[in-house]
This record gives sequence, C-alpha cells and structure tokens, in this order.
Amino acid sequence: MNIVLTIAVAIAVFMLIILIHEFGHFLVAKRCGVLVHEFSIGFGPKLLKWEKGETKYSLRLLPLGGYVKLEGEDEDSKDKRALNNKPTGNKLAVIAAGAIFNLISGFIVLTICFSFQSDFVTLKVGRILDLPGSQAKELIEVGDEIVAVDGKNVWNYKDFSFLMSNVDRTKPVDLTIKRGGAKKDFEIKPVLYEGDYLIGIEMSVEDMTFKNAIICGLKEMFFVVRVVIYSLLMLVTGKVPVSQMSGPVGTTVLIGQAAQTGIINLLYMFALLSVNIGIFNLLPFPALDGGRIFFLLIEFIRRKPIPAEKEGKIHFIGLVLLLLLMVFVTSSDIYKLFR
Repeated sequence: MNIVLTIAVAIAVFMLIILIHEFGHFLVAKRCGVLVHEFSIGFGPKLLKWEKGETKYSLRLLPLGGYVKLEGEDEDSKDKRALNNKPTGNKLAVIAAGAIFNLISGFIVLTICFSFQSDFVTLKVGRILDLPGSQAKELIEVGDEIVAVDGKNVWNYKDFSFLMSNVDRTKPVDLTIKRGGAKKDFEIKPVLYEGDYLIGIEMSVEDMTFKNAIICGLKEMFFVVRVVIYSLLMLVTGKVPVSQMSGPVGTTVLIGQAAQTGIINLLYMFALLSVNIGIFNLLPFPALDGGRIFFLLIEFIRRKPIPAEKEGKIHFIGLVLLLLLMVFVTSSDIYKLFR
C-alpha cells in the first residue's frame, strides 16, 4: 500500500473513531436536554460548516480530535438547559457517553471480525500433554474450564496467555478451574520444556456460531481493556518508557500494515484503537472525560458544584500537557520511523 493510501485509510479510521466518540456526547446531551452549540470533528481551520437548528456542525483541518461544545460545560451559565444546571446523573451520562460509545463500537466490530472465523479456541481443556514432571495429569481433567489465574478472571484464551506471561512461571501458579459446575482452586508449577515454562494443557476448539461470535467479541473487548490498563500502569510506574508509546504517526504505520493484510485485520485494528481511546479518555486526568467525571464525583461528595471557571482552568492546563505529550510522542514516532 502506497504512503498516500495508507495516510488516507489512517485518517478515515481516526475520524470514524472520533465521530463515534463525539456523537456519544452529542446524542446523550440532546437526550438530557442540554444545549449543544457546536459539533466539530477535527481541530484548526474549518473545511466544512453548516447549521441545523440551534447547533453548528463543522469539519476541521486537523483530524486529531474533535469536540462537542455544550452550554455550561466550562462556565457557570444561568440557562436552564446548561450542563452545569443539570442533575449530577445527567452530567455523568453526558461526559461518559463518548468513551462508552467507543467501547460499544469496539465490541460490535470485534463481533464482526469473529463472525468470519470458522472456529475459536475455548478455555476448556481438550488434552493433557505428557510433559516430564508436569502436575497437570494429577490436577487437571479434560473438560475443565480455566476461570482465573492468580485470582484474576480469565476472559478468553488470549487473556489466559497474557496473564500467564505476567506471572513468575518458575514458581507455582494459582489456577481456578470449573469442573462439573463447581469451582476448584489449586497451585500448579509450570515445567520447563523446550525453553519455555508450560502447564501442560491444550485447549479445545469449537465451531464459530453467531452466538459464539457475540460472546467472543465481548470477551475480546474485556481482554483489550485489561491489556490497555496493564500498559498504562507500566507507563505510570516506569516499567515501560514513554518513548514506547505510539502517537498518530506510529498508529498510521500500524493501520497501514493492518490494511495490507486484509479488511478483517483493519477492522480489528479499528476495534483496538476504539477501545484504547475509550479507556484513555476515562483516565482521571484534566481535560479528559475521566478528569471531568472525577470533578463530578467531588461535586457529588461535597453536595455542591465546583465553580466552572476554576474547573475550566484546570482542564485547560491538562489540555496543554496532553498536547505537549502528543508532540513528544509524535517526534519519537518520526525518529523511530526514519531510524
């Protein structure tokens, strides 16, 4: 795929994800009776603009974000339709709607991806491997279903592999299995076999049906959410450097690679990005939806709202910090690309 087409596909993916996110805010705001001044996709100079009713719509030059301008969002307004004059529940619904719509769209697209598969790997044990020193033959039976690893619920086979890769497999691992409707907890020590530590089990495979595609899509979404949260925690704790983050340039390269391998991989990449953006926006950081939700929770505890002007200034500072982070990550992407 040539560079122009790659960029075009990446822009289309970004804009669709942004459109879904902002439409969530827009739709719920309208449902809650909040006055919506503008619905914009992108930043910078306007390429297209039109007006319908009381709301202005615009498409702007830089497809790196978007916004829905609401009455009373960053200022104290006396308008009865202003967001600041709505009940806390309505405010929470409006602010959280964008991220929720991203998660829902990710789930729907993942379900579509799974519907094209003929089968899938389950969490049910299909075979016990004959590995020297393995405890699996004594503790696990064919038909057992893996439920949790070290107390963490397992969503699907990918999630099981991910959790196992994040524990010390040189020591006994806590497993929870379901057998005959009852749960059973035990410790099992992986054995070293051909350079890797293995439990000694092989999962069964089932045919993909429409119902299974829905279940697989939902569980895959939960798995992606877990990976995103783990990744963010590793960034915050310094286990992974910020330079490993991917910005618009790095993500464009990934989208181009996915597009080259087929429409299903491109759809899967869209779902991953949509879920990523949904979770990222829920972080309790100023300027993000999660930051606004954090202030609403403080408002709920205090039983009175925080002055909108003060909150608006904090969100502006957060926005500046996020833009600086984007500049750094984009520069890092370009460096890695040319290197």
